[in-house]
Amino acid sequence: MPDVSHIGKRYEAPGQVIEAPQAAALAQAIAGDSPVFAEGAVPPSFAAVYCLFPTLGQLFMDEEVGINLAGLVHGEQSFEWPAPVYGGDVVDSSCEIASVEEKRGLTFVGIDCEAIRQSDKATVCRGRALMIIRGA
Repeated sequence: MPDVSHIGKRYEAPGQVIEAPQAAALAQAIAGDSPVFAEGAVPPSFAAVYCLFPTLGQLFMDEEVGINLAGLVHGEQSFEWPAPVYGGDVVDSSCEIASVEEKRGLTFVGIDCEAIRQSDKATVCRGRALMIIRGA
């Protein structure tokens, strides 16, 4: 089970390629025929693919931290996109355990995430998640 000794633990997923066809398929599924996104732009929710999945997957599989997936509840999520991301971009994604608190038999784990474009070092996504874990 996560505890305060895990605060600051980082997970890295360098070289995440933003696949333009996948991003376009998601944009089409979200917007249909409406021209909501600029040509080649990646929908904000695609951050789950290039930022969250590759790093949180590592965290969830980390036996030292020991997150009980059967008791995991996704408490909240926030994102910001300081710079646009486009199909073909290559980003280095990371997440870090920012906080661990015990309250009423639950463990609250705060996680900070970030994706930085390799070509110009621009941060294209920054986020924060709160995971709530019930019992062992």
